[in-house]
Amino acid sequence: MAPEKENYALKIVPAWSSDLKIENNIDKNTLIPFRLKKEFGYISSSGNISYINEIFYNVTQNNNHFINYSAITDNLIINNNDGSFVTNLKTDGFPFFIDERLFIISANSKRISEWNIDGRNLFIFENEAEIISCDANKDTLIIGTIDGSVTIADKEKKAEKLLKPELSRINAIYGIAVSDDSDYIAMITGIDPQYMIIMKKKNNQYNRFYTYQFADNLRHSRFISFFNNDRYLCFESSKTFYCLDFLSKKLNKIELPATITNIHYINSLNFFAVTTKMDGGKSDFVLIDPACRKFYSNTIFSDFSYIGNSVNRILFGSDQTIYAVDCIKE
Repeated sequence: MAPEKENYALKIVPAWSSDLKIENNIDKNTLIPFRLKKEFGYISSSGNISYINEIFYNVTQNNNHFINYSAITDNLIINNNDGSFVTNLKTDGFPFFIDERLFIISANSKRISEWNIDGRNLFIFENEAEIISCDANKDTLIIGTIDGSVTIADKEKKAEKLLKPELSRINAIYGIAVSDDSDYIAMITGIDPQYMIIMKKKNNQYNRFYTYQFADNLRHSRFISFFNNDRYLCFESSKTFYCLDFLSKKLNKIELPATITNIHYINSLNFFAVTTKMDGGKSDFVLIDPACRKFYSNTIFSDFSYIGNSVNRILFGSDQTIYAVDCIKE
């Protein structure tokens, strides 16, 4: 006689707030990277900041390392999350981490290279057209270019052109994602019209598996990513958040009141934390479930940045303060 699934309420309970200041003697293996305006660093789930510094031009971080770099440089310095020196990279370009993998894209956006933390070059790929999107898992790198071509590089670093969708007047790849097992590749491609396309691997070849046509055309980089062991594919179109559930084979979506700036998945809660930028200097922080139901929303008169989560605790920042809340299902 009991229901199959009980309803629950989500309680948002304040945990702590922390001004940007240095605290010492923190376990560096349990730190969460943060970035607020012109400053970046690492903080623990209990609110202690272990490292903080000013951003030179830009910074790339993962849980263990960062590179704080200038606009023009031929020497990139890798640091541990406590600020200690690791090594120099004798190369120019703009670095970025995808999980533990470190990539550098050249100033003309036509060359991408991979490096290990010790400063050894692992892979270089040169392309005639500009690279405008990429993603990677532990074995595979996937690259999308302005002319609409898609290139895949496997764990042996062999690069090959995968496909070139020619469904639109302009075929640039504005966003691209690869699943953890490399069985799926998803992309946002084209102008007039614009599509989200999923390719599925079968017999070592990728074929079109799913196509969604957008009602609008956006000429900028777009968010698209797989989550929860590749069960969900999430992407956005300005103010619309989409979640494709591979288990139910259903595409859910929700229209938000402002432009989406970031999307993060909180595994322990099975929620997406979505931040938006509103007019008048306001920002919105929203919790959305995979069925695209809104469970929580908070609007403030400031920039609102999602930072990370530790189990059911969510960290977010505004101006010079980092806040934490505990999410409890009842």
